[in-house]
Amino acid sequence: MLWRIYGAVMKPKKQDAIELRDHAISAIRELSKSLNAAVGRYSEEDYQRIKKAVGLSIGQIQVDILAVINSYYPELDDLVKTN
Repeated sequence: MLWRIYGAVMKPKKQDAIELRDHAISAIRELSKSLNAAVGRYSEEDYQRIKKAVGLSIGQIQVDILAVINSYYPELDDLVKTN
């Protein structure tokens, strides 16, 4: 996923990157909530399927959205410690 204008790759505006990051993080939070809601309500087999789906979805968001944003603006990565 790259921002493009007429075929040329361009760096997104920082505010746009922040907005997209915030939506992606919100999606991760909601997925985590859905997994928590499944605890004790489904068979172990179904719970494991849900858990796998949530994990794969969070991984996709991390790789396909957050990693792209962080490549443009490393300071937006909340997992990187800054001094």
